Amino acid sequence: MPTNPEIAVSCASGVEKVLKSELKRLGYDDFPVVNGTCSFKGTLFDVANLNVNLRTADRVYIKLAEFTVEDFDTLFEGVRSVELESYLPENAKIIVSGKCVKSKLFAVSSCQSIVKKAIVVRLTEKYKINRLLENGALYEISFSIFKDVCTVLLNTSGVGLHKRGYRDLVGIAPIKETLGSSLILLSDFYYDRPFADPFCGSGTLAIEATKIALNIAGGISRRFAFNDWTNFDQKYFSLAYEKAKDNEKRDRKIEIYGSDIDPKAISIAKRHAERAGLDKYIKFEQKDVKDFYLPLKNGTIVSNPPYGERVYDKREAEECYKSLRKSFDKLDNWSMFIITSAKNFEKQFGKRADRERKLYNSNKECKFYYYYNNQGEKL
Repeated sequence: MPTNPEIAVSCASGVEKVLKSELKRLGYDDFPVVNGTCSFKGTLFDVANLNVNLRTADRVYIKLAEFTVEDFDTLFEGVRSVELESYLPENAKIIVSGKCVKSKLFAVSSCQSIVKKAIVVRLTEKYKINRLLENGALYEISFSIFKDVCTVLLNTSGVGLHKRGYRDLVGIAPIKETLGSSLILLSDFYYDRPFADPFCGSGTLAIEATKIALNIAGGISRRFAFNDWTNFDQKYFSLAYEKAKDNEKRDRKIEIYGSDIDPKAISIAKRHAERAGLDKYIKFEQKDVKDFYLPLKNGTIVSNPPYGERVYDKREAEECYKSLRKSFDKLDNWSMFIITSAKNFEKQFGKRADRERKLYNSNKECKFYYYYNNQGEKL
């Protein structure tokens, strides 16, 4: 496999700025993010390093080609001309996924068939075989046709990077780990500040905050697609893994709290924290938001409260917002950051946000509200 590939890192809409900041902290230059993807020349070590460390990215790809397409013939020839034999071994098990946006070619299933056919033709010709056995490791080829430009990618991550490895049970209306990390990195949380989530659900935000506070890499506890590739030198993964472990700060004194009215949610949250090896750092407690209080100063709340859709009805959700305001005002100099799709959140909360930004939670358009330092105000 070529040692200096072009790398493409994808992320969800709305968190491009956070991804850029992450890349910069990891020592990568300030590359532009276009259509939710950041591309740059790198190394196979970078492929491993990014997969292990990135908290907010969806996947890490090797960019194989980019060309203009206007019909199935140009799509076929474009893929066939790629030096796929440099990346795919003779026995590779190949799957193709893709999307078409604002292009002359819009039938995704037909494009998938054409791309797969072109791959098969290229590899059978280069390896001088009659057919591909496809009995080896899995290689996923992803294509994106946007405004008649086709980008062909090799997925090095496998399943999305939100799959950290600790969450095996799903609560009601869960938030992805990558979005959870994005929210925390957008907030004013720092490891020396208390952190709380009064609607913790299955514990994702509290666990991701703990990993950030202790500088534990996002993907440190999982495997990636490239781990199964015989043509990818696994020394790069070993180097990235050991470097990430060396950078951990598990001796930091941190205060992380999660609470929820649902006892089942608390049980799941505790299980997930234990599976992540972080249970000793997080205090989970069954508690109604109206009873939420911490006698600590200068903390940060990041939370994903009920929207009044899958959890509670609209009236019950609005009562939660009112109770949250009362509890928030009892805290001493805390900040709060809330993601919700509720159109009337500020009205029901009773206070305009200092800032807001548009984000997406499971393809649902939401707003992320910023409330800075309440200075211990009382109702």
